[in-house]
Amino acid sequence: MNEATAWFMRQAADDFSGAERRRLDAWRAQSPAHARAYDRVQALWNAPELQQAAARSVASDTIDTLRRQAHRSWRRGSMAAAAVFLLVGMALWSDAVLMWLRSDYSTGIGEQRVVTLPDRSVVTLNTDSSIAVVYESDRRRVELLRGEASFAVQPNPERPFTVESRGVATTAVGTEFLVKDRETDVQVTVLSGSVLVADGKRRSDQAVRLAAGDQVSVGPQGAGAVDRVDTAAVAAWMQGRLVFVRTPLADVVHDLARYHRGYIVIWNPALQSLPITGIYNLSDPSHVFTTLADTLPIRMVRLTDHLIVIR
Repeated sequence: MNEATAWFMRQAADDFSGAERRRLDAWRAQSPAHARAYDRVQALWNAPELQQAAARSVASDTIDTLRRQAHRSWRRGSMAAAAVFLLVGMALWSDAVLMWLRSDYSTGIGEQRVVTLPDRSVVTLNTDSSIAVVYESDRRRVELLRGEASFAVQPNPERPFTVESRGVATTAVGTEFLVKDRETDVQVTVLSGSVLVADGKRRSDQAVRLAAGDQVSVGPQGAGAVDRVDTAAVAAWMQGRLVFVRTPLADVVHDLARYHRGYIVIWNPALQSLPITGIYNLSDPSHVFTTLADTLPIRMVRLTDHLIVIR
């Protein structure tokens, strides 16, 4: 794989010669394994997942520029992952700076943090999460800028406590609940008490009331069905674990990726729906991927400690 990545990046350089092209063609023709390795690296470089990650905070013309710069800066003996992370890393760094400017409290990747607010309500931030806090005389408002958090709210009927995320407002008087920004929707789970979940894009009379053990997801099409869930499993991250019950591999990877300093790609689309059941310790996220590869019909390729391909 290393030799394939070296050839792939070298062929995109401005000074790639005709003689080198003939050597590359000869190397690819040398064995089917060489050709497959080269094709895999090329597909990874053009993977839409990497494009989407960068597009969150970098304009498309900038992405193309970064790709060209990464190609031009390539030297023999380097890893293709370095160029990939030049692209993705700059996007995430830009996003992180903007988030830092807006947030009052935040966590890094793999970090959790407990924050006591002025009214003694307690917020537990999960990995890679940020909140902004606005307390006024008649209300308490917290904006979940990204990630996931638990809110244990001190009762005060005269000052409702509201958590906002992507236009979805969850209001409680005295209760404990989780809010998770899943990028495509917002998930709310009630651990105790009750809350009112309102979508800012819809009428107030369409708000959903949840009791302990209820969970709802609100996306562009509004609120989905209210589900009854195992709250201990949903909140297991607060004890350093993740619990999955017949969860699609794509969702498992999405959750685990939030604790991993790097990027993870599911190479084979057919694997995305593979059901996963298990309890995984978050103290070593990299080991979780090794466990998955050892116990499931999948293969895991580590291009570096920060770039994992599942196929």
